[in-house]
Amino acid sequence: MKILAVIVGADSTATCLNAAVLAAQCVGDCTIEALNVVVDPGQLVAASEEVDMQRLREHWEGTASERSAACHTAFVAWTAGAAQDAPPIAWRTIVGDEQGVVTQEANNADLLVVIAHERNMDGGDALHAALFNSQKPVLIVPISWKPRAGQRFSHIAVGLSDSPAARRAVEAATPWLKGATDVTAIRIGDADYPALKLESLLDDAGIVNRLRVVPRSHGNLGHQLLTEAHQAGADMLVTGAYRHNQLIEWFAGGTTRHLLACADIPLLMIH
Repeated sequence: MKILAVIVGADSTATCLNAAVLAAQCVGDCTIEALNVVVDPGQLVAASEEVDMQRLREHWEGTASERSAACHTAFVAWTAGAAQDAPPIAWRTIVGDEQGVVTQEANNADLLVVIAHERNMDGGDALHAALFNSQKPVLIVPISWKPRAGQRFSHIAVGLSDSPAARRAVEAATPWLKGATDVTAIRIGDADYPALKLESLLDDAGIVNRLRVVPRSHGNLGHQLLTEAHQAGADMLVTGAYRHNQLIEWFAGGTTRHLLACADIPLLMIH
C-alpha cells in the first residue's frame, strides 16, 4: 500500500515526510513515494501566461532544476536522520505540469496524499489538484508543524457536519481512526443537529469515540473547530473540505479556508 508525499519545496520537505511516516505507522505495511514535480517552463505545454508566470518565478525562487535539486538535497538530509523503523521511502521526479502530474499520481496512490501547506505556486497547485481532482484523502500539514519525540497520530478529532464531504472524510479516515488510541467527535451547534448522525459511521466501524457538542460561537467556524480539537488534545483533525465552491469560500470566507489559514496540526481532508 502506497502513500504519496508530494514535495513542493525544500523548506517543507522534512515536514511532509515526517507526517507521511506517522500516517504510515498508523496503518502499517505501507511504503511512501516522495514525488517532486519539476515545472520547467522550457518543457511546459500550457497557456503562454502560465509559461510566463513560471519564468517569472526563476528570479525569486531559482530555476526549476535548482528548486528540484534543493528539494532532493533536503530529502537526502532527512533520510540520513530518519528512524530505523520508518517505512521504505522512494524519491521520484517527474517533469511536467504540477496540477496534471499530481492529479494522476494522487489517483494512483493507494491510501493517502500528504502535502505540506507551503505557500508557493507549486504548493497551491498541488493542493488544489489533490483536493479537487482526486478521490483520495489529503493530509495537509502546516509548514511549522513538527512531531514530538515518539509522537504518533494517537488522538484524532473528527469534525461532524451535515455535508457529503464530511461523510466522505469520516469514511476515508477510517484506517487512521482505527489505529488511534483516542477519537473525539466534535459537533459545533445544537445537540439534535443532523450532523450527529455521522457519529453512527464511527460506531458502525467499531471506532470508540467521545462526542463533544459545543454551542456555536460568534467567530469563524473553522477557528472554533480547531480550538475544540486542541482542547481535546488531538494530534490530527479530520474534516470535509470546501462544502461550497472554492471561489465562493474565497470571497465569503468559508470554514475550509480559515482552517487552512490557522491550522497548526495536520488536517485530513477530502472534498
